[in-house]
Amino acid sequence: MRIIGGRYKRRRLKQPPSSSTRPTRDRVKETLFNMLGPIPKGRVLDAFAGSGALGIEALSRGAKAADFIEADPEAFNVLEQNLETLGLISDTQLYEVEAETMFETLEGPYDLIFLDPPYGEGRVEASLEAIVRRMLLASDGRIVALHYSLEDPLPKGDLRIYKERTIGVTGVTIYEWSG
Repeated sequence: MRIIGGRYKRRRLKQPPSSSTRPTRDRVKETLFNMLGPIPKGRVLDAFAGSGALGIEALSRGAKAADFIEADPEAFNVLEQNLETLGLISDTQLYEVEAETMFETLEGPYDLIFLDPPYGEGRVEASLEAIVRRMLLASDGRIVALHYSLEDPLPKGDLRIYKERTIGVTGVTIYEWSG
């Protein structure tokens, strides 16, 4: 797995050895960052971070700071190593806890939020509800949700779908505030 754009372009990232995480393929990453366009210069949240590939990509492309949430100890260790190797540890906050638990204590707003939970467990919907309830997204921010392509993500409350795309078995849905 590698960083595909920005100042760390082509740098390789370690992957967790655990079967409990699913790395985001380069093709999916490239598509979602093309869908997003320029990365906001503010704060990013990478929930269900795994190796940290999405948040690190955002930092590489100009985000100022990123918070990472990963509950799996093996994945958390790899995430920490990737950030240290790239010299990004000082630009981050790391949380080794379930994302849904952390949503209740995080202080927003975030300009960009990545949700890449295990597929088929309803965790995207639960995460979107918590993000809206806690007002964790900036007024002009976006949420990128990766999910199983056969799941039908719907707008949640005050969120609307900005863009969506299917890449193989992965669905990419980008949300923003409606209205």
